[in-house]
Amino acid sequence: MALLLFKWIKHQPANKRWQYMMIIVGVALLGLVAVGKLPLLFALFGALIPALQRILGLVGYLPILQRMTNAFTGNKPSNGQRSQVETDYLQMELDHDSGKLSGSVKIGLLSGRNLDELTINELLKLRELYQQNDQDSQLLLENYLDRIHGTDWRNGQDSSSHSSNSTSQHSDLTEQEAYAILGLEPGADKKTIISAHKRLMQKLHPDRGGSSYLAIKINQAKDLLINQHSD
Repeated sequence: MALLLFKWIKHQPANKRWQYMMIIVGVALLGLVAVGKLPLLFALFGALIPALQRILGLVGYLPILQRMTNAFTGNKPSNGQRSQVETDYLQMELDHDSGKLSGSVKIGLLSGRNLDELTINELLKLRELYQQNDQDSQLLLENYLDRIHGTDWRNGQDSSSHSSNSTSQHSDLTEQEAYAILGLEPGADKKTIISAHKRLMQKLHPDRGGSSYLAIKINQAKDLLINQHSD
């Protein structure tokens, strides 16, 4: 029971966890009163009061401590930044703060539809079409499928198709595309470029269950912009 409560509290918003913990402690105390075991608890609680006061005093500093940690790790809030990647058929967008990946169909079959509105069968039909016509669109859609639906969709699919780990044949990026991929405004300095790259790779790196195709694009964008700053 205690383990289940701990897991439940862990998944609650950070600013609410202490409130829930105090409520649970209060309920537990009432239960002990009901069964007549509170006198012993009073002695233990009295010994713990100084430590509890220190802990509760630190609660008010949690936002400051979090900001300090973010400053040292580079994991700063992105202030609503979004990355955009486009292929001939698809437009994909990544929210830096939530890590949510969304997209829409630009042209062709199901044109104008959002990917999150489509069924798995409709997405697989798009993949089959892109497999024949545009490798970039195929790889981007496969990464969306992996991220949203897991990898089970690959069972029974054509194993001769390009893997989502493949590097796009159309890897040349424009400067404008590179800034869009990193979610930055044109003219961003080198430090900002490196910070944006690090933040995105933490969310999308394949070793973290992210997207190989998008990780490649993010690396390409960073390299292009950093090389320009080095000129």
